[in-house]
Amino acid sequence: MWLLIGIILADFAGCAAFGQRGPRAQKIAACRELSRQGVSAMQLGQWQRAEMLLQQAIEASPDDPEARRAMAETLWQRGAATEAMSHLAAAIRARPTDATLSVRAGEMALAMSDRDAALAQAEQAIRLDPQLATAWALRGRVFWQLQQPDRALADLGRALEFAPASTDVLLDLAVIYRDRGQPARCLTTLHHLHDTYPPGDQPQSVLVLEGLALLDLGRPHQACDAFLAASERGPANAQVLYYLARAQYTAGRPTEATAAAQQALAIDPSHQASRQLLAQLAAHTQAAEPQRR
Repeated sequence: MWLLIGIILADFAGCAAFGQRGPRAQKIAACRELSRQGVSAMQLGQWQRAEMLLQQAIEASPDDPEARRAMAETLWQRGAATEAMSHLAAAIRARPTDATLSVRAGEMALAMSDRDAALAQAEQAIRLDPQLATAWALRGRVFWQLQQPDRALADLGRALEFAPASTDVLLDLAVIYRDRGQPARCLTTLHHLHDTYPPGDQPQSVLVLEGLALLDLGRPHQACDAFLAASERGPANAQVLYYLARAQYTAGRPTEATAAAQQALAIDPSHQASRQLLAQLAAHTQAAEPQRR
């Protein structure tokens, strides 16, 4: 989102036509100033004010692509997806050679499950700018949703060539590798992803995926460390605590596993997987009792 806002700010020179005179020049100047204020409001999270200002900018200069792009993001933020895509389509008509506009339109379409439209926008963006990482990444995500993992991996890999430190692309690749039953490739990709963050700043989702890959590889003790770190990152999460409990159970730590599963149920009493794991742990404890006597 903030990258898009940065692009919008950088492109506001397109609103200005310094060589013109008269009413049209005044309207373009007004559009530029209102758009600048609107994007500033977006950066401050003042979405209602941003929408008002950007609407005024569009009224001053209806064909301005940057005002339309910013309005699309504002409307998308409040859930008005159809209106947002309409403004983005207007921005594309005004600036048909801007590949980043096609990418954003494709991302919105994919979020609305319109894979055909998303694929068309991705391919248009690639034609316009074959070195645009986000265009290849978008097409890769579309192929993944279309259950074409080989093509998805190829496109995401191409995206990584142009943006080696893209956290989103690295995470997508790791998820696909694990879903394809390639936990070692998943883990290698996650190690590259770790390197893109400052120490201790890895998101909870990355640590969870690392723990799952380690479990897949039969390394439960290391998985425990990953899930424990994940449980301490971000808000309390029943699913993360369940994964921790499962890893501890697999690592032969029933007491710790029981405590983690109970914590998961304290957060979400309806978490069925944790309840089932507690039943397994209770049965394990009962089976072990006669051996101790």
